[in-house]
Amino acid sequence: MFKEDISPDFQNILKLNFQIKIGNPSQKINPIIQLAKPEDSKEIAQIFREIYKGTYPYKQMTDDQEVKKMINDPNYQWFLFKINSMETVGCFGAHLEFEEKRGFLYGFIIKKKYQNAIDIFKAFIGCVIFLWKTYKSKILLWHGEMRTNESSSQYFTSLIGLKPIAFFPNKDIFFNQIESDVLHVIYDEKALNKYRRKKNPKIIRQVLNCYAYSNKRFHLGTPIIKNPQIKLNSKRLKEIKGKIIQRKEKDIFSNEAITFSIKNSNSYFKFIYNPLSRNFEKTIYKINFLEELFTFIQELKELIKNMEINYFECFVSSYNPKHQKIFLDTGFNPRGYIPCWKYNKDKDYFEDQIVFNYYKGKIDDNIKLIPETVEMLQALRFLEE
Repeated sequence: MFKEDISPDFQNILKLNFQIKIGNPSQKINPIIQLAKPEDSKEIAQIFREIYKGTYPYKQMTDDQEVKKMINDPNYQWFLFKINSMETVGCFGAHLEFEEKRGFLYGFIIKKKYQNAIDIFKAFIGCVIFLWKTYKSKILLWHGEMRTNESSSQYFTSLIGLKPIAFFPNKDIFFNQIESDVLHVIYDEKALNKYRRKKNPKIIRQVLNCYAYSNKRFHLGTPIIKNPQIKLNSKRLKEIKGKIIQRKEKDIFSNEAITFSIKNSNSYFKFIYNPLSRNFEKTIYKINFLEELFTFIQELKELIKNMEINYFECFVSSYNPKHQKIFLDTGFNPRGYIPCWKYNKDKDYFEDQIVFNYYKGKIDDNIKLIPETVEMLQALRFLEE
C-alpha cells in the first residue's frame, strides 16, 4: 500500500521522513524512532508501570532487569519514540521467534499526555517496516494479539496488512477487567506459496467455518473433511491415569510452567499459567496414543476447575482430525484456522494449525471491534454462541 510513500532508506524510516496519503494530512508530531539500548530498560519498564498503573499482567515488561535482558537478547527488538531528541514518549517491542520463522509484535505504548499529539499510526508503520525489511529472509509470519477494550490497535494493524484470524475470548485481565483478544497475522507470500505443506489439510466438520473464513482471505484450497470415530481403550486409560505426573515450576513473577507427563513415557502436555490473567496458554504436547491425550485433557479440565481459570488455548495440527475431535468432544471449541503457524525445521515447511480454546464467564458488553473482526466472529459463528 505504501511503497510509493515510503523511502527504502532506513534512516528516513526511523525519522519518519515520509508522507502517507490516507485521509487528510496529519498535523501531529512525528517522533523519532530509536533502537533501544540496555540503559533504556528503566524507561521502558516505567512506561508500562505508569500506563497500566501496576495492573499489566505480563510482569517482565514492568521489571527493569527483565527488559534489559530482552534488549540484550538478539531474539528481541525494542524501539523508543522520542521528541526533541531527548524526551521519550512511548515504546514498541517485537519477539523474533527465529526457530518458527515468526515474529510477535507487542507493547506499542504512548504516554497518555502525548496520545493525541503524536502521529501514532506513522510511528507504528515506521517500526513494522523497519522490522520487515531487517528480517525479511528470516521471519515469514508476523502476528500480534489486539485488545478489544478499544478498536484503534485493531484498525492500525489491519490497515498495514495484519488481518484478524482468531478470537481469544476473556484471555486477559487489564486494569482488573477481563478482556478478549484478537489474533492478527500477516505473511510473506513465500510462506503461503512456497513453504506451506502441499498436502491438503484434514479437518473435522466443526472446523469448517474457521477454515472457510481463512480460505476466503488466503486462498488455501480445498480441505479434506473427516469424521473420525474415537475409540479409546478403557484398560489403557486406567493404566495411564495411574501413571500421570504433574510438575509445576514457578518463575520470579509467579508464572508457572505446568507439565503433565506419564511415568516411563516420553509423552507430555505443557502450558504456562499466568496468575494475573488467570489463563493457561503456550500449550504444547506430544503423545504416542490417543488415550494419553484424552487423559491429559481430563487432568487439564480438573485443573481449570480447581484453579478457577478464565481461559485456555491450544494450537492443534490441521492434519490430525482425531486430535481435533478429542479437543472438541472434551469441551473446547475451534476459534481460528491459522495457516502456516508451525514451522517444521526438518522438513522445511509450514503446517496450518487450529486454535481450540475455552473461556469462562460473559463477554464484555462494551467490546470494541472493527468491521473485519465482526466479519470474522460472524464466520466463526461466535456471535450466535
